[in-house]
Amino acid sequence: MSSERSAKRVLESLIRWIEKHLKLSVNRSKSGTGRPWESQFLGFRLTQDGEIAIAPKSIERYKSKVRRLWDARQSLTSKQLVEQWQKYSIGWWNYFKLATRRWNIYCWAGWTRRHMRKCFWLRWHNKKGRLKALRRLGVSDYLQKTASSSRGAWRIAASPALHKALSNATLRRYGLNVPSELSAA
Repeated sequence: MSSERSAKRVLESLIRWIEKHLKLSVNRSKSGTGRPWESQFLGFRLTQDGEIAIAPKSIERYKSKVRRLWDARQSLTSKQLVEQWQKYSIGWWNYFKLATRRWNIYCWAGWTRRHMRKCFWLRWHNKKGRLKALRRLGVSDYLQKTASSSRGAWRIAASPALHKALSNATLRRYGLNVPSELSAA
């Protein structure tokens, strides 16, 4: 109890010093006391063992953005979709590559690619367009049967046919890297 009061007293002292000597205003609603691993700062958080991690809220914002960018209802060409994704993913990675604990972004790489596959599946519109696209991308006759599937796009995005047509290597070849792949580049 006394350490909490002490922490608040130190915080008030720091705020006054920053405002007086540095001439900066401190947002008191965003400032507080507590354990570093229980809060975040500029999209990052410190872990209990002192590593820099991407904050959970930042991951949630990333996921939300992926859903918006890979919404098949956008009136963009495939090239525009790719350029839009590249701008976002490179910018996102350049900001968050400072993190030393990156497991959470590696965990979301497959999920991100599945959204890409789903988007392309929906943009192929119907059985005829899907069959044509699967053939063009070298999918076997057996897997081409997926074109007439009545399953939902999210489920089809995880199918062997779409993994063959839009493999990770194919997506990378067209510039559709996920942020975790940019670390090697």
